[in-house]
Amino acid sequence: MTTVLLFALAAGAATALRLAAVHIWPGVERGTLVVNVAGSFALGLMAGWTGPGLTIIGAGGLGALTTFSAFVADTSALADERGIPAGGVYVALTLVGGMVAALGGIALAG
Repeated sequence: MTTVLLFALAAGAATALRLAAVHIWPGVERGTLVVNVAGSFALGLMAGWTGPGLTIIGAGGLGALTTFSAFVADTSALADERGIPAGGVYVALTLVGGMVAALGGIALAG
């Protein structure tokens, strides 16, 4: 029961953090890009974790922080505002940035 409660608290806090990031870095895509890359890095740092910590922080907290739905909505809005090539660049930045960040986190986690 404790894991479920902590999962919900972590998810709620991470959602609030993501919303704050979108307001701190104005523009359609900036806040989402920042949290997705940072979340990828944090998940990489958690390489090798098991048990409730991974569920609470990894799935609950970082899963709520880095949402695919926000990424898709931002990509669509950016493509509508600035054209499909701009949307494609955002997708590439998000995917490559996320993978590099995750690999960096994994390397640091050792």
